[in-house]
Amino acid sequence: MSDATQKKIFTSTDKPSAMILRVLDHPNFVIWCFGLFILLRALILLIPLEMVSDADWYFSRAIGIAAGEGYSEGGHPTAYWPVGYPGFLSVLFGLFGSSQLVGAFANFICAAASFFLVLALTRHFFQSNRAAHLAVALLAIYPNNIAYIPLLLTETYFTFLMLLGIYLVVVRRTLLYLLLAGIVFGLLVLTKPQAVFVPAFLALLWLFTPDGWQHRWGVAARICIIYAMMASVLVPWAIRNTTVLGALVLVSTNGGANLLSGNNPSADGSFTADSPLFRQHNFSIEGQVGADKRARQLAMDWIKSNPKKFLSLIPLKIFHGWAPDGEGEWAYQAGFKNYDKFLSLFRSVRILNQAYYVLLIIGFVIAIIPLWRHRHKTAWPLPLFGYLFCSYLTVIAIVFFGHSRFHFPAMPWVIMTVAWAAVHLCEKRAAKTIPAQSK
Repeated sequence: MSDATQKKIFTSTDKPSAMILRVLDHPNFVIWCFGLFILLRALILLIPLEMVSDADWYFSRAIGIAAGEGYSEGGHPTAYWPVGYPGFLSVLFGLFGSSQLVGAFANFICAAASFFLVLALTRHFFQSNRAAHLAVALLAIYPNNIAYIPLLLTETYFTFLMLLGIYLVVVRRTLLYLLLAGIVFGLLVLTKPQAVFVPAFLALLWLFTPDGWQHRWGVAARICIIYAMMASVLVPWAIRNTTVLGALVLVSTNGGANLLSGNNPSADGSFTADSPLFRQHNFSIEGQVGADKRARQLAMDWIKSNPKKFLSLIPLKIFHGWAPDGEGEWAYQAGFKNYDKFLSLFRSVRILNQAYYVLLIIGFVIAIIPLWRHRHKTAWPLPLFGYLFCSYLTVIAIVFFGHSRFHFPAMPWVIMTVAWAAVHLCEKRAAKTIPAQSK
């Protein structure tokens, strides 16, 4: 039965599920959600924050690039962390001035754009306006997503780029948009190198569409175009790294340190840098290429010598990667001078966020059952992208280490899937009232 027919049939005596559907069908529902989305994120910008840790590093590097110093630290060229995010900030700093507010406002814009990308992708992947409406509502009130807006960290920007690239590839699909998507994905990899496989995941799903294998050469052509455009973004940076660092470095030089931090005698599943073994890689800015190689070799040697310990760390890495949420609070604890004054408020929001997150994850896991049973109602198998991406993040955590920040870009996909499952359940329950009311 169509949405329009259901809207005519449902009355004030319907079940609560039908009332929910009526709210989702309201012509102004998306406007209300966007207003709430903007309001909550504008309010969080009013909190004065000092950038600390990773955010301070990105901020400082962006200022240096904007000032013409290049991507450097202490006067030495660097590629220790991927250049994508500080490079993005440096362009904005060059145009509008080197200010934390400029970076925070950029996050605000990226988040606002992500709102509409989630709306469009949910409609396309799950073939449901109601699911799309619920998805943006769930995203609007997600506390940890809100908390990241003032933080000069990669998460908000990276999530926007990933959603945009997939939108251009899957929804738009023309050659021009494929070329643009390749550039976007190139910027995505410059921000987090592990994103290099995202287009390949899409190609894999395309092959399993009803006529995907018949069009396998078309799929191959599309993926080749995307990766060729990605190379046009990545190769110049690799050439720069090779020139200034004296060795082939495709994106960054922190891969070895990340591997060693999760695989050493003191490892507990999260980032561990206080191990004597970790310190043996002797990191220095000027010697970062050699340190990266040493760290990788130390980690591999330890894994080979301690296979049981490596295996025992896997559950802990998965736990640290997926169990906690709300880590955005840490930045406020370290960078907001009045944090202690509002401690009870911050902790209350953190607890509410954790409960909200757990419900989303449980819903995401359960949703695979109705999604499989009713896959014909969706753009199957595209809705599996969320599960594929989450599985990929889990594999990365198993190899390296787990951290709740890492699942941030997966949450829009979790929310899309949960929104579809919730709407499907509401429609199923509400439909039971239709025969009696339609006589």
